[in-house]
Amino acid sequence: MKEDLLNYMNKRAQRLSTPPLEAGPVVTISREKGCPANTIANKLAQKLSELDERKSWRWVNRDILQRSAKELHLNESKINHILHSEDKGFFRDLILSFGEHYYQSDVKVKKTIAELITEFAQQGRVIIVGLGGVAIAKNVSKSLHIKLFAPYKYRLKEVERHEGMSAEKAREYMEETDVNRKMLIDYFNGIKVEDELFHAQFNCAILSDDEIVQSIMDMMNLKNIN
Repeated sequence: MKEDLLNYMNKRAQRLSTPPLEAGPVVTISREKGCPANTIANKLAQKLSELDERKSWRWVNRDILQRSAKELHLNESKINHILHSEDKGFFRDLILSFGEHYYQSDVKVKKTIAELITEFAQQGRVIIVGLGGVAIAKNVSKSLHIKLFAPYKYRLKEVERHEGMSAEKAREYMEETDVNRKMLIDYFNGIKVEDELFHAQFNCAILSDDEIVQSIMDMMNLKNIN
């Protein structure tokens, strides 16, 4: 079932293609659940902005969902539901989640997300957290794509702590989120993605947020991304 759905999604994703991007600079941060992507993105944006006050950086995550919700006349939670619905009951859940008046296809929602991420990337000096950004912004010439990971037990404890969940609930939530994030990247990329889109991966269990931020900045300097 998962393979069939992914094949279907990949075919539909071909319709979401956008013109080659000649903009940026842009950094995308993908992550396994339990890794502090938002914290790192915020610190990175602050440090990059401090280097030159004329070149202010920002990071986006929920901004894209909020703008998509406004464009599609849906609330943010419903868009989030479409983006992260697991394959089981995918289309059933879509239909049940919206009445006839509010129903929007998964493709339309994802197309809007892709267009907004493209817009941010073209504007440049932006750090995009999640939302399949690595696949959508892969053609930006001045771009750096980062993935955050950590051992399973480490991430599980982080999810328990941040979400206030029991170990069992945290495990289920974490595993489902990881699968859904991977499927979203595959969807926007058009084919299955392993690690070939990422320039670097950082282990959040053994590296501090500041160490990761500094490493990203060093890589940006080497690649002349500014």
